Amino acid sequence: MSRPKHAGARLLAAILPVAGLAGLWATSDRAYNAGTEWEVPIQGYDPRDFLRGHYVEFGYDWPGIDEFSNLPLEALCLEGAAPSLARVGPISADAPCRGARVRADGSGVYGWEALTRGRLYIGQERAAQLQEQLQNRDQRGIVTIRQREDGSFTPVAIRFRPLTPAEIAERDAQSERAEDTRPPPAIMSQ
Repeated sequence: MSRPKHAGARLLAAILPVAGLAGLWATSDRAYNAGTEWEVPIQGYDPRDFLRGHYVEFGYDWPGIDEFSNLPLEALCLEGAAPSLARVGPISADAPCRGARVRADGSGVYGWEALTRGRLYIGQERAAQLQEQLQNRDQRGIVTIRQREDGSFTPVAIRFRPLTPAEIAERDAQSERAEDTRPPPAIMSQ
């Protein structure tokens, strides 16, 4: 007669860990999918170097910030109506923000550089397609990020659009400025 009690305890012992794992997965999935999605332009990728295995690396091209080199970025205040990002402004981690806030996470892949660099994991079947799109200089990469209430964010998708005439003119002007700053070629004589 004591056998059915042991069978029930064994069954419960087998089901309880599975139920716990299912609960953890559901909580994690809900947290990942919660938040507001924003579309952020990206820059500075080189597919020969940055398409590695199952992820693509990129630099964020936040509208409103031209240069990151001199800014110690802790957080950014996003302005616009999601998903359209009008502009961003650098703020300190505890400063008020009328828009949505994103912050660097020191424990992430890029640590405190997470506001300047990103990584999006992709499926292997999409790698060849992305390789081709990343090489096209007449396209603009756009990454969709999911921003959560605590300021953390995650890249979730990437897409491309043709450059506007203004973007083409700016790209060409930057190329010309870069050429103008190069020293003239040295003439070697023997």
